[in-house]
Amino acid sequence: MKTNFLNIHDVVLLLTSLECVFLAVLLKILPSKRVQPRAILASFFMLVALVLTSTVVVWNGDLKAADINHTPYIVAVLAGSLLLEGPVLFFYLRSLSKKINVFQWRNLIHLVPAILAVIIILAFNLNSVDWQPASPVDGAEKIARSLVWAMVKLLPFIYVLASAWAEYKLREDLKQMYSSISSTELNLADVVLFGFCVHWLWSLLAYALEGFVNPTISDQLGILDNYLTVALVNGLFIFGLINTRQLLNPVVIAPVKPVPEAKLAAKVSAIEKGIHEQKLYLESNINLERFSEQIGLRPRDISAVLKLHYQSNFFEFINGYRVEEAKRLLASPEYKDETILEVIFKSGFNSPSAFHRFFKRMVGVTPTEYRKQAKVTEV
Repeated sequence: MKTNFLNIHDVVLLLTSLECVFLAVLLKILPSKRVQPRAILASFFMLVALVLTSTVVVWNGDLKAADINHTPYIVAVLAGSLLLEGPVLFFYLRSLSKKINVFQWRNLIHLVPAILAVIIILAFNLNSVDWQPASPVDGAEKIARSLVWAMVKLLPFIYVLASAWAEYKLREDLKQMYSSISSTELNLADVVLFGFCVHWLWSLLAYALEGFVNPTISDQLGILDNYLTVALVNGLFIFGLINTRQLLNPVVIAPVKPVPEAKLAAKVSAIEKGIHEQKLYLESNINLERFSEQIGLRPRDISAVLKLHYQSNFFEFINGYRVEEAKRLLASPEYKDETILEVIFKSGFNSPSAFHRFFKRMVGVTPTEYRKQAKVTEV
């Protein structure tokens, strides 16, 4: 990015920075029951805006003579924002399944690297010129710069891995609460996380190759990394608008505790009644909260019984009965003229793709093959 003022790459970064500010404001003003995730995501976009803007100021050739570049402040903003992106993305994914207290010490500790980097930059007065790896600095300043650069390049990648774990936990929480899960929304989360993994891994690679390749190639690596940021901003915004609509009213599930034997039988009986008499699994949008209201048990009691007695979660439990219902319909002469799609909806599923995936996993054959086998047996 060491080219003329407002070259095409600078313009793209500045426009994306403005877009981030706009998206952050939009997330704050759009109505949503998920206030905390939207607020955290808005904070992430503001951090990206700060990173992109400060990147242009630090690396643009014509701005090197600007007064701001002779102070450590713009570098402190750049490094601090880069080190906060990872924790904020991690917090965002965690907040999708449960409300988190950002001010707890175990959460505040994630802010330590950013604070430390800012303190080092200010203490050693590392300005924009000193910040650039090719700039000749010696002694303690060189060590300080190398330490901050290592933090900036290594820690975000670690947070991608932490965010992947948070997304895995999100899936598990969904299975505790819902009988159907939008694979499209979660697949988008996978794509966004993979994108950030590539983005920060690419940034780490560019840092590692600094000094081993000529400056032109190094600049090109940095430019490509910036364009990855542009693409990811838009992908994350789409996911943020959706942010798993099923979690608009999450049920807080307490850790599973052993159920006294005397009470277990009554709770199992209530669940069995909900399944075999009320046939609640046929409701396509049934969730843990609705199920608990219908059978008169608390959500956490249902989760405990499902885990301890049935060795299952709500998602697997409900869909297991739906598959059994689909098998009954497919094998029944009464429903031989029903299409597979009709069978899907009559058995309680609301997603054909989820039905086919679940059916094949549980039965071992496709619904069409199962129907053919049932006809052969009947003959």
